[in-house]
Amino acid sequence: MNTMLRPPHSQDAPATPFRRAAGPLVALMLGASLLGSAQAKDAIRWQKPGWHFISRIMYQQDIQKNLKLRKNNISSQSLGMPEARLVTRYQHDDHWGFVFDIEPYVSLWRADGNPQENDTMLYLPQLYAEAQFKEYGTRARLGRWSTDDERTWFFDTDFDGLNVTVERGPWLVDAFVAQYDVWRHDLFNHNAPHEKGDKLAAAMGTYRLNKDHQLILKGLRQVNDKKEGMHLTHLIGGSINTPSEGMQHWALASYVSGHQNDRRVRGEAIDVGATLFVDSSSRWNPRATLGYAWGSGDDGKGTDNSHHQTGMQTNKSEMGAVYDFKTYGTVLNPALTNIHVLTAAVGIAPMKDSSLDLVYHHYRQDKLGALSKTALNPEADLQNRRTLGNGFDLVWGWTPGPAWKVQAYAGVFMPSGRFRASTDAGAGKSANAYAAGIDIRYYPGR
Repeated sequence: MNTMLRPPHSQDAPATPFRRAAGPLVALMLGASLLGSAQAKDAIRWQKPGWHFISRIMYQQDIQKNLKLRKNNISSQSLGMPEARLVTRYQHDDHWGFVFDIEPYVSLWRADGNPQENDTMLYLPQLYAEAQFKEYGTRARLGRWSTDDERTWFFDTDFDGLNVTVERGPWLVDAFVAQYDVWRHDLFNHNAPHEKGDKLAAAMGTYRLNKDHQLILKGLRQVNDKKEGMHLTHLIGGSINTPSEGMQHWALASYVSGHQNDRRVRGEAIDVGATLFVDSSSRWNPRATLGYAWGSGDDGKGTDNSHHQTGMQTNKSEMGAVYDFKTYGTVLNPALTNIHVLTAAVGIAPMKDSSLDLVYHHYRQDKLGALSKTALNPEADLQNRRTLGNGFDLVWGWTPGPAWKVQAYAGVFMPSGRFRASTDAGAGKSANAYAAGIDIRYYPGR
């Protein structure tokens, strides 16, 4: 899968009936109610009566160069997106409310040898009615709502359906039955074909040991017969601890089962790591990070042993003041399937409310095969070794005040010797790929 830059809402996912989901949903809800889940989200925010408005103005620019790893005839592409967003909430009383969220934006896509493509969109990320009962620690939403999960392993998107959240002391359980894209997202695009997406049932919970440390477990049932007969159950569990000094850690494990493409699916993944704040009393606040992630691969025989992510994940996490860091590398940006990723990073705070990190990634396939589910589309690949190459990212984030957020990155991927036309001595090795970007956000009224 080549994930080149494109406007994020320009494609619709296919539809499918949602059969045989009731049993797994009940099991997942019971499991989450007993153990908690990897949602690792904030406690319920109880709303007060009246009108409430949240606005955001944003500009995002991303550039990618040499995604085909060519030695010559190197090409590049860029995507710029000016965007505005307004979230309107009307809370009738302590129990009943309504949320309307609108997001107009323009996407400006340009690639070498192609005319610039301009798209103006009116995106509808949220539209739901809400009931909250603080005395019972319960909130319910019906309609379209936005959601994500810790490290966005499962999803970073919005769904149409019913969402119920229950909070009891240190426990938080979040469950939903939903479908992606029941009605089209782009209100300007009435003529394009529209198909409904995956149907899902999820149960997610969190147990808080303290304000920083959470134990998590979550489950998701995903069905779409038009995606090679996809019927998958995803389970994730682990521990996340994020104190502001000392040592942070994350340890997550994933198991995927079911069937797709007429094959039984059994896949696993892990993502573990820690960040050590070396001297929190220093104005530079130096820190070091070490992490390892693995997604199982498949040899094409019998059971499909590759780890399957949902396809709605973004694999982004926070790093210092950076709020949307591509966890597994800004250039290769792989899905967590058939891959090992070793990460090491060092960072400082060069000024107040900022961070600067240098991140190293080493990539290696789990099973030898074609490169897939990354941002790259190499023109030549001998597939004669599992080592893919190395990557470096320089990421900077800054929060100059409550109304502003800024982040920027630059990255390089240095391919291994497998990415060449032949084994002949004269066959040149492929060239590096690059990526860079900036994201500026302003929240009026904060």
